Amino acid sequence: MDDESGLRARRRAQTRQDIAAAAAALFARHGVAQVTTAQIADAAGVSLRTFYRYFDTKEQAVAPVLEIGAARWQELLASADGEARAAIAAAIDEVLTVDGADAVEQMLGIRPLLRALPDDTELRAVWHRVNHDSEELICGIIAEHEGWASDRFHARLLAVAATEAIRIGLEEWAASEAGTTGGGSPAQLARLAFDVLAPR
Repeated sequence: MDDESGLRARRRAQTRQDIAAAAAALFARHGVAQVTTAQIADAAGVSLRTFYRYFDTKEQAVAPVLEIGAARWQELLASADGEARAAIAAAIDEVLTVDGADAVEQMLGIRPLLRALPDDTELRAVWHRVNHDSEELICGIIAEHEGWASDRFHARLLAVAATEAIRIGLEEWAASEAGTTGGGSPAQLARLAFDVLAPR
């Protein structure tokens, strides 16, 4: 990839993130049903036509926000040594343990979205797709990691346990008033869930 192509790719990625951040902020402030795609585009500083180049619906626009830590998760597992279960548990801790004002703000930003899931079918579909994609990604990493899984079936079981632990941890945290660290935090709840779903 030449410099110009790389610059265009970075600009596209930034625009996608800007739209996602605007959508998440508006949903948190007004509720999903009360927000239009035009309002999201305006808040992100893009045209409605540009919005639709990146997302088909307003609910899909928050997928990048819901994909919290996905790239970091992939990186941690792909480079991990030792036993698979321990590597997954450590990755859960690192990805969901927030440190710094920006990370805390990002985590708190998904709470209203997760709280809206029961009442918004399309938003729920986006969340399910994000989790399915994560499961597929984790399964592939586990299956390809030497010595981690004897076959795809066992790799998938571990991937399901990891993905469901994170999903349950985030949803239960969002439904509570717990903070982003300590008892009741996403990391603490997700680790507890993983310990139950994939016991030693």
